[in-house]
Amino acid sequence: MSEITFHYAYQLCDTQSNQNQKRICGDNRTLLSKKSLMSFINTINHCIDNLPESNHNVMIINDRSSNELLEFVNYCIEKYSSNNLKIEIQTLPTPGLSNSIRECYMWLQTQGKDLVYQVQDDYMFKETAVYEMYEVYLQMKNEINYDIIVSPFNDFYLWLAVYRNSCTPRTVVVGKNRYWIQYYDMSCSFMTTHQQFSKHWDLYHMFFDLIDKKNGLLENHSLNYMLTQRGVLGLVPVNSLAFHMQSDFEKDPHIPWEPIWDSIDVTLPST
Repeated sequence: MSEITFHYAYQLCDTQSNQNQKRICGDNRTLLSKKSLMSFINTINHCIDNLPESNHNVMIINDRSSNELLEFVNYCIEKYSSNNLKIEIQTLPTPGLSNSIRECYMWLQTQGKDLVYQVQDDYMFKETAVYEMYEVYLQMKNEINYDIIVSPFNDFYLWLAVYRNSCTPRTVVVGKNRYWIQYYDMSCSFMTTHQQFSKHWDLYHMFFDLIDKKNGLLENHSLNYMLTQRGVLGLVPVNSLAFHMQSDFEKDPHIPWEPIWDSIDVTLPST
């Protein structure tokens, strides 16, 4: 198999939040960012173990992060960078949510090569997440020659409320390890090819404008158009490969998040 390159723009901020409700993991936002980053590094390394010809580039976009979190990030850069994994950090010139996502997208556009993925620091990833996302992308590329959008998080709340008793047609894909199902409501965090990513900048700008205007519709009137109006196939696993650590609305009733959370040690070694 030929070499493949991944580029990840990782959005980092533990001092500001647009999440108004209590998070399922508690109020320690710095701890969440640390565990999120560590789980993401773990899933990349799992991908490298199974795909040794892959190269992974992580750019952490720092938006007003605490000194404690930055110390942890620098430790991770030093400890986990390797021939297959390059981790860097840059500080956002102008702070703010839309600026942060915009900078992530711009970096993916200018630096991305094969697969690109914007990542946020309030997701907890299962170890197999990135590799399984790659596998289902490759499966669909080989079978239908199409560049899909893929996310590791299947939002339980959508099925409970928005999609409840809906008969909207959906594609179901039998992957190597699980079923994947078509989704129509995406977040700004998704993986796709650089070629597919580059086609939708008009929607990205719409999304940034809605954030600046504090319009709660956000993805509904911007990013979702990729899936609902432009015919792009988006897939999520039926059983999530990541947890969005927000409120009880995002909590999966069938898959516990606690085992991953408890398994990740973010204690820095004593000097």
